[in-house]
Amino acid sequence: MQRWKNSLFNITIALNCLLVFLLLFQDRLAVPAWLQVAGRMHPLLLHFPIVLLVIYAIAVIVLPRQINSNEAYKNITGLLLLLTAFTAAATAVMGLFLSKEPGYDAEALQWHKWAGVSVSVFTLLWYAFNKQLQKNKIISALISLTAFFLIIITGHQGAGITHGQNFLLAPIMPEKKQSVVSPDEAVVFTDMVAPILKAKCEGCHNSKKAKGELVMETEELLLKGGKNGKLWDSTATDLGLLLRRIHLPVEQKKHMPPQGKPQLTEDEIAIIAQWIRKGSDFSLKLASLSPADTLRQLADKIFAQAAIAEYDFDEADAAIVEKLNTANRVVSKEAYGSPALTVSFFNSTIFNAAQLKELDAIKKQVVTLNLAKMPVTDADIKLISGFENLRRLNLSFTNITGAGLQDLQKLQLLKSLSVSGTNITAAELQQLKNLPQLKKVYAWHTAAAAADIKKIQEQLKNISFETGFNGDTTIMKLTPPVVLNEEGFVTSTIPLKLKHYIQGATIRYTTDGSEPDSIHAAVYKGTETISSNTFIKAKAFKTGWISSDIIEASFYKSTYRPDSVIYLQPADSSYKDEQGKLLIDKEKGEVNFQLGNWVAFRKNRMECLLQFTTPVPVQSITLSCLIDIGSYIMPAQKIEIWGGDDPKKLKQLGILIPEQPTMLKPAYMKGLECKFNTTTVKYIKIIAVPVGKLPAWHPGKGDKAWIFTDEILVN
Repeated sequence: MQRWKNSLFNITIALNCLLVFLLLFQDRLAVPAWLQVAGRMHPLLLHFPIVLLVIYAIAVIVLPRQINSNEAYKNITGLLLLLTAFTAAATAVMGLFLSKEPGYDAEALQWHKWAGVSVSVFTLLWYAFNKQLQKNKIISALISLTAFFLIIITGHQGAGITHGQNFLLAPIMPEKKQSVVSPDEAVVFTDMVAPILKAKCEGCHNSKKAKGELVMETEELLLKGGKNGKLWDSTATDLGLLLRRIHLPVEQKKHMPPQGKPQLTEDEIAIIAQWIRKGSDFSLKLASLSPADTLRQLADKIFAQAAIAEYDFDEADAAIVEKLNTANRVVSKEAYGSPALTVSFFNSTIFNAAQLKELDAIKKQVVTLNLAKMPVTDADIKLISGFENLRRLNLSFTNITGAGLQDLQKLQLLKSLSVSGTNITAAELQQLKNLPQLKKVYAWHTAAAAADIKKIQEQLKNISFETGFNGDTTIMKLTPPVVLNEEGFVTSTIPLKLKHYIQGATIRYTTDGSEPDSIHAAVYKGTETISSNTFIKAKAFKTGWISSDIIEASFYKSTYRPDSVIYLQPADSSYKDEQGKLLIDKEKGEVNFQLGNWVAFRKNRMECLLQFTTPVPVQSITLSCLIDIGSYIMPAQKIEIWGGDDPKKLKQLGILIPEQPTMLKPAYMKGLECKFNTTTVKYIKIIAVPVGKLPAWHPGKGDKAWIFTDEILVN
């Protein structure tokens, strides 16, 4: 037995020497595949030294007399400590091998490495000098406690790397509740998408543990993507990598989140998909969406649930609520399933304080009270202060004074207060500082001067004071002129139709791409015509007004319509021309390319053959294209035009190298015109090559670009 113990001790010494060597020279360590397998056994083996050390530490503290006086106890505990030292060394060596795999936070990993090596060396020295240490009970107990805490710290660091920061103490730490956001103020990404990513994705894709080199903690890092590329592509049928991985069968290795982790619900998947379809705009406001919009309907469910969760009181009796609804008062639920109630008064001529007193039966459930334009007095505020759960109170254009604000101190949950149109002064508004939850006060058209309210705002930084808009000295900006032409493609001479709805406004325009000014640009008279490829920039001017933004419009001349279009290279399956007519139908596509009428190429270059029944003389070909830089849709890298009477013996007529964008900008249409000497042809072949690698300034740096075309114009 002693021979086995000596052998195990010598192996443990060798492992610790190897461990220290590997730690000192870890930057030069390259782990082959077979050692990676050993490294991945680290999570399996690490439980042994933890359990063995804890058992031995408890034994030393609880049974010191038996260990010192009984040889059997001494041998068993000695073997236990030796096994602890051996398994700690083996675990640490495997951990070093595992640490060479990518996806871990370097700083957190470094601390875990040193702690793991410390446990290994500490237990080896403990075993080597154990006989001397056992002679002193206090020192022996202190060393046991030290080892106990050392392994807890090491385990805590390891858990933080694999399961997220503060994993060990999370259950006993106070939970951070997400603040309830009003749907009117909600941002789709911040308040709907980001919470899903945080709950279901960031556990594996954070700055401490970046699986697949993907970190999802900030907008910039989300746009950067990971080693497998960008997370989303609004032009793709499946919307890109993120949704593709989510929709994989759960049992597949690449499915996200991995099997065994909390999975996304159908609503959560739909929220992410709808946000990407809308252009993955990080600043998109929920309020800007139509009530019929799918994303808005999903949001209504979320915010209704959040509103319900906010309240800890029971629902009011339905019969009482129904009875309280009168010709002057409406009592309704704040949201479906919520116990919270909203009360609004409408007819000032029949309002009296008794109608407020009648609400005593439901005062615990009332969270919103609208008394705007009612003859409410300071005495009535005493009644209102009894609504303990009130969050929103509207006292605009009532008869209250600053004296009544003192009674509002009882409303400790009040978040919004409107006192617009009252005689309250700035000094009296100071009383609101004692309302801890108050975030917004509407105080326009009051006795308080704007300058005084500004001073109060500086003192009460947690409250936002809204004082309305004063336009007495404001110079207004004109809206842009409107292009009334519905034609985008011109086959004959047509009038240019521009209009502005502010009387006396002058429209000036240019056709050379320059910005129209108030001096040199041509004045629109209404007699202008268009008969060729024309790019219009127009702007409105009026004395005493700020000039408008520029409106742009493109018109393309089309002399000859091909009889057919043959695609020599297939278009992308999501944007293909089923009937072979989209490029010659004289119908413009929308800037929102998902609405259709576009033919797109990415994997293949655009290569198509135009056929005419009888030969035609041509001198230019124009591709009407969409440029949407943020969606990776760029001008073609190169356009070649070939022509002749035999499709197998065509000669090159012209070549165009389009100018490429140099920065991100909103989507726009552009005609790419290739001119050449007049040639009579029966067949025209067009080759357009997509940009192979997006430039370094682009969020999709290195990815391949798209070409989107809605019409080919032959002149």
